[in-house]
Amino acid sequence: MTRTDFRPHALRDHRLFESKDLDETRELISRVMQPHSLAPFGDGSGRSHMDFVKLGRLGIGTIAFGSGMQVEVESVDGYYLLMFCVSGHAEVKAAGRTIHVDDRQGVIRGPGEPFSAKLSPQCEQLVLRIDPAALPDDAMRSAERGGALVRFASGAMRAWQEQIKLITSSPDLLASACDNVRVGEHVESLLVNLLAVGSSEWDASVLAVPRQGATPGFVRRAEDLMAARLGSPLQLADLAEAVGVPVRTLCDGFMRFRQTSPMQYLRQIRLQRARETILATSSDVRIARIALDCGFAHFGRFAQSYKERFGESPSQTARLG
Repeated sequence: MTRTDFRPHALRDHRLFESKDLDETRELISRVMQPHSLAPFGDGSGRSHMDFVKLGRLGIGTIAFGSGMQVEVESVDGYYLLMFCVSGHAEVKAAGRTIHVDDRQGVIRGPGEPFSAKLSPQCEQLVLRIDPAALPDDAMRSAERGGALVRFASGAMRAWQEQIKLITSSPDLLASACDNVRVGEHVESLLVNLLAVGSSEWDASVLAVPRQGATPGFVRRAEDLMAARLGSPLQLADLAEAVGVPVRTLCDGFMRFRQTSPMQYLRQIRLQRARETILATSSDVRIARIALDCGFAHFGRFAQSYKERFGESPSQTARLG
């Protein structure tokens, strides 16, 4: 196959940040994606950047670190992540499997799933963040637990990559999709439906999604533990161990019975507790203290998540109390 001539310069108008500071880079990427760890290799002196734009229930972006980078993700946080390389290459590991990723093939990871990636010094990733609510019932359910290999050699997946290439290389088209709701909806629909058709081409096992029945005991136990420890650090592995199931089982249970990942569920109940506390407290309350008591160590991230969840800032809520 001829390698793609991929130049996503339309995304350059949507730059989120540039930085040579690793901690700042990790923090800014986590605001859009999920918490992760970064470990540079080689000279480690590169300049990182991220471009990102929202199109309805899709997020499209590029990430580059300017040097070799080891990325560790404990859990994809409540969405589907599809990634491949615009330039350079990566080795992605998931559940004991290693997948070579470049501009001809990528990987998809589902909500609650972990992975790690070793990115070459020249690597720039294209990432697609997909809200599960955007997907048809038969789309992406074939994502293998070890990480589904997605090839762009032919058929619907090649057409999908060609559409991503067009959208991200045309400033006028991307601007129209961002500014006009109807155009944005058509772009979203085209990309999602091509993925749905192309899912049959993926190198992955088809996984049936059981019908929802009675909530398993381990999900209820996890909820009780979350409620009891809202103000304390709680990692996914610790939560799974406490309720007596593997991490994968816990993630599957929450996705099937709560339609979200365990850590996203924890974040939502922490936000709800914070809101209830702010409303029940006098207007001169220190909101930062409430955020900390509800498990949010970073106030800026708390305030952003709060506004996304409730449509108002914590201080606006306080004035209602």
